[in-house]
Amino acid sequence: MDRKTILAIVIVGVIILLTPYYYQLVMPDAGVQKTAPADSVISETLQDPGTRQAPSAVAPLSTPRESQRYDTGADRPWYAADPPEQAESVTVETPLYTAVFSTRGATVQSWKIKPAQPYLIEEEELVRNKYAGRNLTLIARGGRGLLRTEEKNFTADRKRLTLADGERPKSITFTLPLEGDSYYSETYTFHPDRYIVDVAIESNGLGDLTGSATATFGWGGGMNYTEADTAQDGFYTNALFLMGKTKEALKSNGKKVDEEIATGPTNWVAQRTKYFMVALIPETPAAGARLATWPDSSYAGKHLPKLYETSLVFDLYGSDTFRKNLTMYVGPLEQGKIQRIDPTLEETMSWGWVIIEPFSKLVFWALVNLHKIIPNYGVVLILFSILVKVLVWPLTAKSYKSMKRMQRIQPILKATQEKYKDNPQKMQQEVMALYKEHKVNPMGGCWPTLLQMPLLYGLFIVFRSTIELRGQPFVLWITDLSMPDALINLPFNIPLYGSHIALLPIIMAVSTYLQSRQTASSDPNQKMMTIMMPVMFIFLFNNFPSGLTLYYTLFNLLSVAQQRFLKVSDPQLDKELEEVKKEQERAQRRKERKNRG
Repeated sequence: MDRKTILAIVIVGVIILLTPYYYQLVMPDAGVQKTAPADSVISETLQDPGTRQAPSAVAPLSTPRESQRYDTGADRPWYAADPPEQAESVTVETPLYTAVFSTRGATVQSWKIKPAQPYLIEEEELVRNKYAGRNLTLIARGGRGLLRTEEKNFTADRKRLTLADGERPKSITFTLPLEGDSYYSETYTFHPDRYIVDVAIESNGLGDLTGSATATFGWGGGMNYTEADTAQDGFYTNALFLMGKTKEALKSNGKKVDEEIATGPTNWVAQRTKYFMVALIPETPAAGARLATWPDSSYAGKHLPKLYETSLVFDLYGSDTFRKNLTMYVGPLEQGKIQRIDPTLEETMSWGWVIIEPFSKLVFWALVNLHKIIPNYGVVLILFSILVKVLVWPLTAKSYKSMKRMQRIQPILKATQEKYKDNPQKMQQEVMALYKEHKVNPMGGCWPTLLQMPLLYGLFIVFRSTIELRGQPFVLWITDLSMPDALINLPFNIPLYGSHIALLPIIMAVSTYLQSRQTASSDPNQKMMTIMMPVMFIFLFNNFPSGLTLYYTLFNLLSVAQQRFLKVSDPQLDKELEEVKKEQERAQRRKERKNRG
């Protein structure tokens, strides 16, 4: 392994280490009309419940403020809030999840995903209990005033709904009586075999009561983290919306209040964690979208959670009655499931840079389809590494031969450099002629590594962010290929290494050493790198998904076998090397005679 090959591998490592910073880049926002809020109107809806003011004190910032048509009464509730103690629970039980609603605002208090999929080991709660009162709430503003459904008690047409496999969809309707014959209602239709819920929000008289203005409807309580590694869960947590072909995301570090309001035909709004998502998809595009985030000041954990509100904006202007139909998805971020709902929802998934995305999807497609035949993803990886090795065999064989030739011509190269050391131009010409004569490319060992980088990075993305590989075991201590194969947990954290000892990175380091030793020259610096590179890989891969490390280890071992199989023979080079050796011996004897004389 020459220095340029080593440099290429170092570049791979640096790129992988810098991956988190890529996701923090600001995404393009062309084509979206934003309304930036003034600091003075960052509202109480973005505060912790315990610090919120009375409903009449401050208006919630819940709709685009571009509407100067509102009169000054638009921010004042026209009603009295109902007593919260009168709220009742409504439970929905399906084969895929258990949901608990409250008649207080018709909000979702709990949404537990059942272990009905291979990647689900136990029930996963997706609702943050502290902010449950903000989920699936409607806020309407207009000439008459403000209506915020989270402060009103609804009536439900049933207190429990149970769905078994094969049953037809069933519905629950929550109704809020308004003045006279006016009302507002939300109807949720549940399916036994899908994570989607059909939602119909309907009103008679709401438009008149609010001056026929604007309303928002959304999931405002954030999502609960489900993974033991909360840092990773938070890393992938964000909020997004899609307008036409333009995707927009709101980034948060969990430390400040922020929001983004956009007007234009909105296809959907969504928020996600590492492996789960809540999305609202209107039947016809909504008038706009609102994304908001706020800090959880009472959180005492190591990593601050990222809390989001994702709402659709509906224009009720000039309408006394309205009905809006939506599809709500609350479930795993699984490509196949979300594509069947709306192909554009795949925009919520993480596939890496644009140049890497095709490789990530290709790797994912190959692994998932192989898994349909082979039930163990670890065995799938073994087969996948063999297939990849077969595909890149000509490339790596050429690389190996180039490196071996480069290694073998070193004596001739040094003799040439010594001979023309006083004539740099002539020396350069002779060196290039030497390369050409023996078909040596100084970059021959580097290009194969560089060309494999997109594939390696694609594997990194797939194992780090796709739920299909979550919780998938291999053998013995490797119980989750999407996580490091921690063999020993340490009571302390080692910088750059972590708080555990993983075995696969050590095995991979040994395989790297065996591979590089076969092509190492007698250069002391290169010998040192042969030792240092495996050590660096132990630190680099200790916190990587074990599936990625397993693949790379297998690929290294296959490369070692390939190098032992390939033989590099060149009679002409052997003859020249013999002449160089004889000339060096003659020079040494002349030097010895001179010293004696």
